Amino acid sequence: MKIGLFIGGAGSAGTLHGQISQIVEAEKAGFDSLWAAHIMDIDVMTMLSMAAEQTTRIEIGTAVTPTFLRHPIAMAQQALTVQKVANGRFTLGLGVNHKPVVEGRLGMKFHRPWRHMFEYLNIVHSLTREGNVDYEGEIFSANTQFTMSSLPEIPILLAALGPRMLNTAGELADGTITWMTGTETLRQYVVPTINDAALKIGKKKPRIVAAVPLSITDDRDSGFEQADKYFGGYGQLPSYRAMLDREGVESSAEMALIGNEKEVEAMLKDYSYAGATDIAVQIFPTGREADSSLNRSMEFLSGLVGKL
Repeated sequence: MKIGLFIGGAGSAGTLHGQISQIVEAEKAGFDSLWAAHIMDIDVMTMLSMAAEQTTRIEIGTAVTPTFLRHPIAMAQQALTVQKVANGRFTLGLGVNHKPVVEGRLGMKFHRPWRHMFEYLNIVHSLTREGNVDYEGEIFSANTQFTMSSLPEIPILLAALGPRMLNTAGELADGTITWMTGTETLRQYVVPTINDAALKIGKKKPRIVAAVPLSITDDRDSGFEQADKYFGGYGQLPSYRAMLDREGVESSAEMALIGNEKEVEAMLKDYSYAGATDIAVQIFPTGREADSSLNRSMEFLSGLVGKL
């Protein structure tokens, strides 16, 4: 299982150059990948493009870029541009986001999310693989041709939790990225659903990137309290609530991997046994000395790369 870092609301530096430095340092520390949440902050795809110029090995990806923010033609253009800069190290993570965000922040109608993603992905695929598209859907239409001389391959992962979205991820994408999803839910639901969808059309097993919060600490009670502050609100979003219910837990903070090095290593192995091909870790601090806590978690994780 590959080990990467995940920077988002709780894990990212506060400035553009700080986030670029996180990727540079992650490469130096030996991590396989770094994933960045595309939230209401800097434009993450631009940031990843800049970071790609300062790195040579580490995979960089979005986890995830909301589709409602861009027409699929614009998404394909930007993804191809980032991939050219990254020399094949970029992976595009896509997701429809959540109704409160789309309607409350963007002022758009969160309408037929599966159909939205199905049509969106078909257009992006046509443009990134063939360089042209002629598509007339129920939600999206696109008719254009790119003039770039070459089209680098772009792996695409979907943030898929519902059964129809997981089937689409297995059939049309290269895999999925999960969040607030535990090992039993992966083992019994996510992995078999997406794998079966891929198998039916003769595709290889999809990639499954499990994003998880993590903190190495000797005080699990304090760690849980901190996790609840950072991640407690995710349980209010219906798609994540459904995953928590499947897992049989009350709070989204229970999805955080908290404990000493030996305990957390066992938890990470459980994700591998459940079928995750990658783990994307959002490190959060616990205790009074935040820097010491973060450093302890980073050293532990970097020492596990290539061993799980």
